[in-house]
Amino acid sequence: MTAALSYYDALDFGSMDQGTASTQEHEGANLSVRDLTRLLHIDYPVEAWLARTAFALRRVREGEALVHAGDKFHSLYVVRSGCFKTVYTDFSGSEQVLGFPMCGDLMGADGIDCGHYSSTAVSLDTSEVVIVPLASLARLVYECPSLEALLYRVLSRELVRVQNMAWTLGTLGAEGRVAAFLLNLSARLGALGYSRSSFNLRMTRQEIGSYLGLKLETVSRALSALNGAGCIQVHQRSIDIVDADALRGVIDPAAAVPASIAPHPAPTAARSGDRAARNARSRFASGSAWRQFAAA
Repeated sequence: MTAALSYYDALDFGSMDQGTASTQEHEGANLSVRDLTRLLHIDYPVEAWLARTAFALRRVREGEALVHAGDKFHSLYVVRSGCFKTVYTDFSGSEQVLGFPMCGDLMGADGIDCGHYSSTAVSLDTSEVVIVPLASLARLVYECPSLEALLYRVLSRELVRVQNMAWTLGTLGAEGRVAAFLLNLSARLGALGYSRSSFNLRMTRQEIGSYLGLKLETVSRALSALNGAGCIQVHQRSIDIVDADALRGVIDPAAAVPASIAPHPAPTAARSGDRAARNARSRFASGSAWRQFAAA
């Protein structure tokens, strides 16, 4: 552990064996809490002592698994760069892609409930993640209660993404699902400062099909149909969105675009929902729960 890491991280990583700890460090690099909140698009609490706290980084090579399903849960992970796929494997060995986390997305929350990760996270590119041990996070929340509402926002964001995916699978046909996927990816990349209209797919068509509940051939046909309709231009993994409005029309001719597909507004410091969350916080006796996590 480097001296720049906080006491909380050193304490938590001390419970691991030295081999595990060494693989999780990235050349002694670490990320401050301020930079972590910026990465997660949440407000930074005004607490001077937080400036002394940092979380370790880990570099993950393309094709390398960050965690495997069944591994003992110890940390959450925030993607700092690159792209992952999260995969669930059933008893027969069949795989289902659950998502494609990228910069600013949270991974590993599925391990909180039973103490073991339920999905495998594989890097689709050379990626970097921030390691956030749950015990360390719980101690921070316990000592800085304003972090609690911010953490709930991050977890709620993941729930909303799951709900939006359920809507997509339950409502749209093949072309609509592919159109929704491309628009969602466009919005996410745009929010990160990349081009919304031209990008390369890090995932294969088979992985997209698994995520959307479609066969590989169906994904290819849908892409070809959208290309032929003039909505997009496809060249292998390169995608150019030619007519975003037409692409939205594939999802809903009345242009009732789900909130998950439309670009999200940037968070503001004085959002009414944040004030409501702060006012409601006093009604929940959650301190004991965070103490329990912190003592784990």
